[in-house]
Amino acid sequence: MSQFRFVLVTFSFTAVLIFAVYLRGANNRIFFELCEQNAELSQLKQELGAKQLVLEGLLSPAAISRRLKELRIEN
Repeated sequence: MSQFRFVLVTFSFTAVLIFAVYLRGANNRIFFELCEQNAELSQLKQELGAKQLVLEGLLSPAAISRRLKELRIEN
């Protein structure tokens, strides 16, 4: 009975350690994915900001009147 208990405790301890290593690896993978997603989100925000600035430049009253003047000069 004592030997069976020793084997059971050893097996359980080994299983817990293996599971802990698995969880640690999964945690590292999830953290890496989160960092990747945050970097991509930051890049997309920068691109969106740049496109918004271009759009605001195209739609501003000064830009529109400048283009109208250029069109009148060409015609």
